[in-house]
Amino acid sequence: MAVKILWLCNSEFINDSIRGNGSWLQPLADWVVEKGDFELYNITIGSNNNIIHNNYKNIKQWILPAKQAIGKHSSATNYACNQIAKIEQEVKPDLVHIWGTESIWADVYRKGYIKAKAVLEIQGLISAYVKYYYGGLNFSELLKCHSIKEFLMFPRSLFIKKRAFYKRGQAEIKNIKSFDNISTQSDWVRTHIKLINKNARIFETGLLLRNSFYDGTKWEYQHKKAPDIFSFCHASIPYKGIHILLKAVALVKQDYPNVKLRLAGNIKVGNKLLDGYSVFLVNLIKELGIEDNVEFLGSLNAEGLKQELLNCSVCVMPSFVETFGLALAESMILGVPTVVSYTSAMAEQGEHFNSTLYYNSIDEQTCAMYITQVFENRELAHTLSANAIKAKLKQNSRDKIIDKQIAIYKELI
Repeated sequence: MAVKILWLCNSEFINDSIRGNGSWLQPLADWVVEKGDFELYNITIGSNNNIIHNNYKNIKQWILPAKQAIGKHSSATNYACNQIAKIEQEVKPDLVHIWGTESIWADVYRKGYIKAKAVLEIQGLISAYVKYYYGGLNFSELLKCHSIKEFLMFPRSLFIKKRAFYKRGQAEIKNIKSFDNISTQSDWVRTHIKLINKNARIFETGLLLRNSFYDGTKWEYQHKKAPDIFSFCHASIPYKGIHILLKAVALVKQDYPNVKLRLAGNIKVGNKLLDGYSVFLVNLIKELGIEDNVEFLGSLNAEGLKQELLNCSVCVMPSFVETFGLALAESMILGVPTVVSYTSAMAEQGEHFNSTLYYNSIDEQTCAMYITQVFENRELAHTLSANAIKAKLKQNSRDKIIDKQIAIYKELI
């Protein structure tokens, strides 16, 4: 009889191309079902008005309405808790795999609504992120993130947002302390988890990349009169370091006037409802004189993201903190020369001047210098490319990660 695993996660499994956060979950689900003797079930949250129950391949799935599941009032959380408890009673899983502390999932477990044995997977780690929240913005820059709107509408203020972020981090710590089994993907995360919950059993896992990044075309050097830089950012938050990258681009422009930064993700510009930090970015672009050098691509699916990476001259990952850094791993496995901030778990993925080029998070000058070196030094670009592919195929080996995940399930059950 097949073992039943119930997932609580932020990703709805779909037949279309995957985009956005949690893109590693669907490929892992597919392989776990294919290689392991498991029945897999998934509970997630969507924009639907009522609960949807459907099947993705052989995986049964429930999609809770976000408005009812994660509303501001406790009644919404109670609704979600009760629905999840009801589904668990129906499924009777042997194990519940809770993906992340950022949403309601870990809270549901801490409150006792989940009765089966559970393992918590650390994705983001808000309690550790909070001290990086301002991303090295100085006081003058912080003020530039605050127009009259931000002071009149307090929730828009970065100061208030950081305070709310801190509160979420404190709630996260409570949740992490409630788990006996915690799964992690980097030494940096394991260090923080051990300090929070000394009694938890900690498992070491890897992060599975999307299938198309393992197979097919790899990056090749292209000589360009107008080289381009690619970067990716899920959200307009200072600790993602986009302001540092923009300053670096302005420095690169001194030698390469037509350089182009192509920025993918959910940063919205040209919108009357921009938050203060986004307004700061727009104004910074104007102040630096790089309006013609920056292009916002919006959200990309796996194919679009892969194509952008293959076409660029260099990829830059400027974040101040990451629990792993999926975008970095996907860039490296394609062999794209990557300039990256030497911080948190991203420092574990490469080797300086071998498979990546690392710079201090606040040092736009060094970031710009390394970008220029990749443009000008073909031998360096080839070295970084070849070694990055080799490193990622080992670190993010598909078979290794899948086998390890299946072994963890079997050990827990």
